[in-house]
Amino acid sequence: MADNNRNAAKNAARAAAEAKKQKKKKWCPIVAPAMFNNKVIGESLLDDASMLMNRHITANMMQLNGDMKRQNVSIMFKVVDVQEGKGLTQAVKYEISSSSLRRLAKRDKDKLSDSFVVKTADEKLVRIKPLMITNNLTKGSVSAALMKDCRAACKELVNKLNFEQLLGDLVMNKFQREVKEILHKTYPLRTFEVRMLSIETRKKKESIEEEELLKMKQEKELKKKEKMEESEIDGSAQEEQSEESDETSDESSVETEESDETSDESSVETDDSEDDTDEEQSDETDEKTE
Repeated sequence: MADNNRNAAKNAARAAAEAKKQKKKKWCPIVAPAMFNNKVIGESLLDDASMLMNRHITANMMQLNGDMKRQNVSIMFKVVDVQEGKGLTQAVKYEISSSSLRRLAKRDKDKLSDSFVVKTADEKLVRIKPLMITNNLTKGSVSAALMKDCRAACKELVNKLNFEQLLGDLVMNKFQREVKEILHKTYPLRTFEVRMLSIETRKKKESIEEEELLKMKQEKELKKKEKMEESEIDGSAQEEQSEESDETSDESSVETEESDETSDESSVETDDSEDDTDEEQSDETDEKTE
């Protein structure tokens, strides 16, 4: 019995080994989104390409578009679909290396950083971490104004763009230029950068506050629309009333004209009657004289 059990175990092990040999692993490519020309950014050795789902991979701008000057910028991608043995990705994070950020800091300059949550046009909550470096040392009031205006400017721009457009503007350095121009009115900046941008997966306190602010804005817009509609309805009602009043005034004018005509007729009749009476009196006087 013991020998039979040993032989059975050996046979099972051999069968498992043969099955593993038959299932050969293969290299499954991971492809960047269309905004990066569907470039292959990595490969993974797997038994089945479906195992690529929800995997993350990071690539810098040198790998994505061959830009040497922007190789300090890295983008994290997430595999969201698998087609024809390839993993299709979506960008979820934009980040600048900490070593390059340290080189931006200079003496006699203020370095201001912030972190807050905003909502894109396609209803995605993103965390943005801007970095501002001034031309000179500033006072606390100036720094506070810069931080406040930076949040307002970033929210205004991000709310108009979806996540892909926002990421494209960051890669092309367009977003940074626009915010820097806006903040130049508050205080001139030497450098403005976005050190990190990522999709906010967990609903933290800031993201909840952002959603509440958006709800308040939507409610205000609805109230404005309702007021506009009510004002339009009131205006149309006033126009109808004015038209009715005009009609009634026309009718009253017609009635007055008719009354004037009747008065004229009565006056004519009275004149005729007076003429008749005068003639009768003259006839009587003539008879008497005869």
